[in-house]
Amino acid sequence: MESQALRSSDWTLKRKRLPGMASLARGLRILVDPRFRSEWLLARRRPDNLFQPSGHTWGDRYEVFFSFVRDQMIGVTTPRLLSFGCSTGDEVFNLRRLFPQADIAGIDINPRSIAVARKRLRKTGDPAITFELSNSAQSLPEAHFDAIFCMAVFRHGDLEASRPDSCADKIDFADFERTVTGMCRCLRPGGYLVLRHSHFRFEDTQAFAAFKPVYRHRNRRGAVLLYGADNRRVEGALEQDVVFRKRAGCSGRCAGGERQCVKTQ
Repeated sequence: MESQALRSSDWTLKRKRLPGMASLARGLRILVDPRFRSEWLLARRRPDNLFQPSGHTWGDRYEVFFSFVRDQMIGVTTPRLLSFGCSTGDEVFNLRRLFPQADIAGIDINPRSIAVARKRLRKTGDPAITFELSNSAQSLPEAHFDAIFCMAVFRHGDLEASRPDSCADKIDFADFERTVTGMCRCLRPGGYLVLRHSHFRFEDTQAFAAFKPVYRHRNRRGAVLLYGADNRRVEGALEQDVVFRKRAGCSGRCAGGERQCVKTQ
């Protein structure tokens, strides 16, 4: 067994050193792995509002944030929730467990992810969940949702690997601001916006004036990689505001407002 492991290790090293082997391995994966192929095609096409090409996700990933929002909305009989960047639906089905009476919509930019999510939905027969292919919230009704969850969307895996001084060739702050402003339009006054694992700060947008932070999270893995409005890397933070509540009377962009943080973890 030991000699077999050594031979396998030797082959891995040789494969890395042989010219073209990495490209060949990627090509084979494109052929045999539907998820990888869909993400590769998406990255090549670079449609508008594409931030994170990878749709990798898993269930119960963000339960602490979902539970916090649920506890703030106890008086809402039938909450209307949006999962922005829902991937293959894990986030939506986790929300269903925590919000059994909610109407839940999931949207994603990847056609295969939506197809997989719809296939999973058919097995549940849940009439109060929908999945739609979309790259923005522009077509959604104004002031409609009680909470919008946008988790690990406004980021790019390549930035984490190389940590460049500028993110402009991967993701752009102007696209982030336009997209998040569209989400804010769809959120009712008093509703909750949840942004997690973002390389940009909501506080740097004009739309932020209509909100106040209500939940701050401490990052156990160290400072978050952040970029400013000029797409240049800024000093990261160990703590980040994750949940924001839309101020009463704000239907879109509002001016002024004192920043408050009332919950930390």
